[in-house]
Amino acid sequence: MNLGTLIHEAITNLLSNKVRSLLTMLGIFIGIGAVIAMMSVGLGAKKSITDQMSALGADTLYISPGNFTQTVRNPGTLTNEDANAIAALDCIDNISPTSSAQLTVSRAGKQSSTLTVTGVFPTYLTIENYSLAEGRFITQADLDNNAMVTVIGSDTRDLMFETYEEAVGNTVRIGGQPYEVVGVLKSKGDASMISSDRGVYVPLTTAQNRLITRQKHALDQIAMKINPAYSAEAAEAAVTALMRDRHDILSGEPDDFSIFNMQEIVDTMNSVMNSFVIFLGSVAGISLLVGGIGIMNIMLVTVTERTKEIGLRKALGAKNRDIQLQFLVESSVLSLIGGIFGIIFGYVLAYAVAAIAANAGSPMTPEINPLIIIGTCLFSILTGLFFGIYPANRAAKLEPVIALRTE
Repeated sequence: MNLGTLIHEAITNLLSNKVRSLLTMLGIFIGIGAVIAMMSVGLGAKKSITDQMSALGADTLYISPGNFTQTVRNPGTLTNEDANAIAALDCIDNISPTSSAQLTVSRAGKQSSTLTVTGVFPTYLTIENYSLAEGRFITQADLDNNAMVTVIGSDTRDLMFETYEEAVGNTVRIGGQPYEVVGVLKSKGDASMISSDRGVYVPLTTAQNRLITRQKHALDQIAMKINPAYSAEAAEAAVTALMRDRHDILSGEPDDFSIFNMQEIVDTMNSVMNSFVIFLGSVAGISLLVGGIGIMNIMLVTVTERTKEIGLRKALGAKNRDIQLQFLVESSVLSLIGGIFGIIFGYVLAYAVAAIAANAGSPMTPEINPLIIIGTCLFSILTGLFFGIYPANRAAKLEPVIALRTE
């Protein structure tokens, strides 16, 4: 009996009991759909997060005061002088020092809000990969003149003004002092790793001299763009050596600062997200196992119901192999049809989850990998074969005489 005939008979037998066949396929349908949806959503989330991290630049280092892993006695702070010394290194192309504080921002006729006010250099815009929606950013002239100007994020604009055009050229009060709004940043959304949307930005000199006077020339962070001629590791080593020397840290003593290499962070995030995607796929795969057990259970029932038919076939010359193939093909066809519909279901489910995430303010596009679809299709067939082996063997071992006597 050729394969085409076996498939035709399998479909005929499955259609003879439609409800039972549909219920049996449901397990595979849900299992395949869950695997595709969860892995696609997981891959989409991974891409979204790693893209945001990569947007900050794999060629970027960040240095902050304090040591997050070791206890340091009498730790120093980051200062403007540290920033100038780092900028002078050959391995560093550019720097963006910042100093931040939570301050009251208000405007006549609007409710005041406590927002993060950050003193920045003009380089902040490009190093941090932000862009303008309206107006301009902080300039070197603003730094030199301690100018009382500000650039605001899109959420801050919503709090204080009706339109972008209205914002630029108008005035807000920061810490009770009037500042002219010269620009508005484009929104990065809530999904951004470091959102600028509720930010307020002023020249660093203005922040240090007028707004954030807790310590003269103190900095919260220095972002550094690495010279393309140097590796991130070499640049990190050079900055570390310079800072240890400037802060008089003796050999064997821990650093009183922390350096973050964006490429290392991106690589670590990729590794974590890969594990997360595999975990999601494994959890969803459990439902495939349940579906496979359902197929075996139904095929065993089918063998019992068709005992007389099996006996008649064997009496007419059918070999054990023919009986085995008949039931294996039936279980495989059952699993394959369930898998095909499961793929469609998984595709729809993945985009439904993405739509829910977008409505919640975390936009994400599912990554539908063709290899996952091909793999799940093959897996569904193998599931049918694997869980059909025992019922098929049981059917093949029936003695014709005993089978024909069965009522």
